[in-house]
Amino acid sequence: MKTELDADAVVRSTTGCRRFGHPEFEVRFSSRTVSQDVDWLLRYLESRVSGGSKFQHGETIQVGWMVAMLEDSTEGKLRVKEPDMKVVPVQFIDSVTHTLLHLRTQKDVVESLVPPVDPDFPSLVHSVVVHANYKAARRVLLTRGAVEGADSGWWLTDLDDTEGAQDPTRFYRTSLYQLGVDRPDLIKFFAVPAGLQVAIDDTYIGVIGAEGELKQAPGSYLSELNRIRRDTVT
Repeated sequence: MKTELDADAVVRSTTGCRRFGHPEFEVRFSSRTVSQDVDWLLRYLESRVSGGSKFQHGETIQVGWMVAMLEDSTEGKLRVKEPDMKVVPVQFIDSVTHTLLHLRTQKDVVESLVPPVDPDFPSLVHSVVVHANYKAARRVLLTRGAVEGADSGWWLTDLDDTEGAQDPTRFYRTSLYQLGVDRPDLIKFFAVPAGLQVAIDDTYIGVIGAEGELKQAPGSYLSELNRIRRDTVT
């Protein structure tokens, strides 16, 4: 399948799997992808194999919140494919660009917080409760409860629908992947752990815990996002 990545695609492979009697992995990504992130992914795949894991065509592997599909290549390698982030149900494409971008931004959001917290990556197949107006809502509150089974713990509220916030008929459950397809701007927050809330409007993004809003490290990813939002408005 041809993708928008064809013009600037880069292909790299692992080199340390064959000595364990396992096919090497092949990944394809945009030339704009951070090289250190690709290095990390290749090392991660090699570490799984060296640790005894075996992978084959048709299996899936989770990287961050994304679920990648493995496919045999004509060179005898395992090609790593990711969801196209465009349609539901999932369509896999020959790329890991979204996977690495989402992993980086999700980690960057969590690492922006003071005091430090650990990321908690859900899976795109997990469910989320969303407000009926989630696709268009400008002011959003994301609340992360405990992860239970296939429930990501996430709940999305439209802050402009104050009356509807108390009406259970205004909410329904969908997949986290569906939310990501419809609201890609929210994907970066999916690894914020249970017990925290993310409040988002046009000018500010705040992360709130039991004791109030968490601080954002100066110069951090989240701090810079807020600076850009303020500059855009003013």
